[in-house]
Amino acid sequence: METTVRIVGFGDSVVSEVLDSADGGSIDRIDIPDLSDFSHGKIDWRGRLEGAHWLVLSTSSILEGDNAKSAQGASMTFAEFEGPRTVMVTDIPSDPSRLAEAWGFVIERIRQIHMLFFTKETLSAIAEIEEMTESELLSEIRLRGMTPQVIAYGYPKNTVSIEHSLGNYSCNPKSDSASQWLGKYLCELPLRGPGSEGIKNAANRC
Repeated sequence: METTVRIVGFGDSVVSEVLDSADGGSIDRIDIPDLSDFSHGKIDWRGRLEGAHWLVLSTSSILEGDNAKSAQGASMTFAEFEGPRTVMVTDIPSDPSRLAEAWGFVIERIRQIHMLFFTKETLSAIAEIEEMTESELLSEIRLRGMTPQVIAYGYPKNTVSIEHSLGNYSCNPKSDSASQWLGKYLCELPLRGPGSEGIKNAANRC
């Protein structure tokens, strides 16, 4: 009997786009109408994350206010205990000047992140912040942050590049967008077996 992949998502529009593309997955969308005004303590993270495969978050969500930042931090802490792997989608905030602030949150919690996902636009912008090339940024995060998977969509041109603990893999995506590719990949990865072959097989189906 094939596993049903369970995905929990919290955050802004980019998280919803990923969840909408997770065909075949069991989706738990933590829908907060106003991320700037809610009680983060009312979210039952333990109950929501129990038995889940993935927790999907975005960098921009923490910029919505202290409650959103606290909720995102709490979700990552509970994920460590309950078992789902944390996926952090880097996106350009509505106020691009605050990207460095959002990226700082990622750096502070890099050891809690299992998959860090970049579009070409965000990869270029963060590489500029870090004063290094896109290629250097990907490898440095993988090695220094010990992040199991660091993924760049659209880098190099028209490819998906996956830096992982056993090496790296690149392929041409079948999906029409970064969010669509990631949603499909999250559903495929737990079903395709461990190691490099599992990553390759999952990526090639997306």
